[in-house]
Amino acid sequence: MKDKKEKKEKTKFNLAFDNLAIPEVHIGGNAHGQGNVEHKHPDADGEMEEEVVTFADVAIPEIHITRYKELSDMIHSLRKKLHENPEPSMQEEKTQHILQEFIKRHTTFEVVDKGVWFYAVKKAEKESGKAPIAFRADMDAVCGKDGKPGHYCGHDGHSSILCGVALYLSKREELPDRDVYLIFQPGEEIGAGAKICKELLAEKQIGEIYGLHNIPGYPKNQVLLRKGTFACASTGLSIRMTGTPSHAAYPEAGRNPAIPMAKLLLEIERITKEMQVRENFVRMTVIGADVGSANYGVSAFEGTLRLTVRAEKEDAFDTYVNEIKALAATLAEENQLTIAIEEIERFPATENHDANVDKLRACAEKLQFPVTELAQPMRWSEDFGYYLQEVPGAFFGVGDGEDHAQLHTAEYEFPDEIMKTAVAMLVGLI
Repeated sequence: MKDKKEKKEKTKFNLAFDNLAIPEVHIGGNAHGQGNVEHKHPDADGEMEEEVVTFADVAIPEIHITRYKELSDMIHSLRKKLHENPEPSMQEEKTQHILQEFIKRHTTFEVVDKGVWFYAVKKAEKESGKAPIAFRADMDAVCGKDGKPGHYCGHDGHSSILCGVALYLSKREELPDRDVYLIFQPGEEIGAGAKICKELLAEKQIGEIYGLHNIPGYPKNQVLLRKGTFACASTGLSIRMTGTPSHAAYPEAGRNPAIPMAKLLLEIERITKEMQVRENFVRMTVIGADVGSANYGVSAFEGTLRLTVRAEKEDAFDTYVNEIKALAATLAEENQLTIAIEEIERFPATENHDANVDKLRACAEKLQFPVTELAQPMRWSEDFGYYLQEVPGAFFGVGDGEDHAQLHTAEYEFPDEIMKTAVAMLVGLI
């Protein structure tokens, strides 16, 4: 291949977000992102001296982020603002306001408010025949033991990453040749948001959709991929049996659910083991159980068994949950007990489409990002699976660092350093 002369861009611009002042900069660099950002500051004599910041830690092709330093300062500031204003699932009012104002003020994307959620869209300048592409970020926070919300899962980072995509596409001279939709979703932590937002996919005839999650325990900026299931299906189950009370000296005069509930737990353990032989992964965890009261003169007459069940495949998960419900109903009927079964926060399996995982891998390789192929799905759940039931797409991870604090702990905070990887990956898929 013949060497091409390096072209340097001498564009100046000044960006700001609330109290954040972005220094005036000159951008340069070659097609592989090994250029520099020259921050100019006055020295003691009032002359301008240059402080060079390099992109040595990340290779970014010409089609991607050549102005990442400017964008990163803005989205890092945005992420911190979101982190300071966490809101519970389906109550993300201030969060939405912050995000919408950022997009309106600093990008050329159109914001469409849908009430409890919103999306931003950048239409293609010319018709190319390509179907629209969508990216999704969640906005809600996790509620801790004290009931107070906190961004202990990194959704502040996810939303800021999508804003980074909007910023980049708004500053790039070449417009995308397809419509780009950015979905800002509520209620992921309770499995409620994607069911609301997924209607957009059919309405706008979205051709493919992608989402991501930051994941502690893996090297920072490593891209984590998996064909098939990325995150398991799960639900909480509350199984309540009610009989009739009696004097403790005459238990035969009442109906006590204690023995049927004990049998139910043992039977669930049995069918779980049987399914583990047939299926890739199923799991039952006892969350709690209570039967009767502290009154030693009264035979127990009501009790509740609380479980979380999960499985790798959606069809296996449906079978598993239905078998548990049927078994509980049979035991209740045999013992003349009434029964009430409630599902709590059901999540679908996030089952990736192979071709879209291949596209993610090709993008990561082009960007020279390290890739880890996950041997097993994540055991936790993610409601992104609802989108993948509608259109092709894939969900992937970005490593937070091997020693980073775990998700859903008070010590966790999203690492800003991984945003450059996430933004570059999403832009590269367009």
